[in-house]
Amino acid sequence: MTPSDANGRFKKLRDLREKLCKQKSVLDKDLKDREWLVDQLKTLHDMTDVDAYSKDDIKDRLADLLCVFEPSEDDDDDE
Repeated sequence: MTPSDANGRFKKLRDLREKLCKQKSVLDKDLKDREWLVDQLKTLHDMTDVDAYSKDDIKDRLADLLCVFEPSEDDDDDE
């Protein structure tokens, strides 16, 4: 094996490590996002069992959740 072959292999390994680290970062963010959403849905579900929360309270919570996934058109002004 020549030094240039070894350098090429090391570069491929570094590139692969970098790619895997980026994928892990994306996966970690996705898992945190999923955990947040599940917590929000549990809270919403619990709100339906408590008489202290009105239908409007539940609608407001749903609207807040939808804002996260469907930003208003005002947020698209940058395009």
